[in-house]
Amino acid sequence: MIKAVLAVTGDVQGAGYRSYLIRVARKLGLEGYVENLPNGVVNVVCEGQKEKIEEFVSKIKIKNEVVEVENINVKYDKPTGEFKGKGFIIKVEESFKGLIQEMFQGYATSEKYFRVGWGKQDEMLGKQDKMLEKQDATIEVIGTRFDKTDEKYGDISKTMREMHNDLKEMKNLFAKLVNHIVKE
Repeated sequence: MIKAVLAVTGDVQGAGYRSYLIRVARKLGLEGYVENLPNGVVNVVCEGQKEKIEEFVSKIKIKNEVVEVENINVKYDKPTGEFKGKGFIIKVEESFKGLIQEMFQGYATSEKYFRVGWGKQDEMLGKQDKMLEKQDATIEVIGTRFDKTDEKYGDISKTMREMHNDLKEMKNLFAKLVNHIVKE
């Protein structure tokens, strides 16, 4: 058993990072706490088996759309047993000021994820535009063949022409929907 104090730097606050740390720490059987410091550092104090703490450190060095860990400074010490039976928690200032800070962190986290979601939505709309362009090209090719199909297949050709017109109408309605969503 050993105690570790970690100072995590980077874009690590207002990103849901502390919740991630809690999940990882609990899975590894660590006990302690995580807190945001005013200087932007996420501070972790925990106790557990050294191998588990080393695994914890390797799992929390992440980089994604909302979190970018630049460095984790680890200092080991003798365990005190102060966390025994207390699990792993988020340490917050127990005051009105602390409540306001936590609410702000929650809003900041939501804002980051909202921006990521909008970015992914924009990517998806771009892919849908390409798909519609390919569909248009296919419809143009098929449309020129319907006249020849009439001669051979009669009612089938009529049904295909109706489907062709329905697809065109759906394309226009979909484009209107996308424009409406983007404007809001």
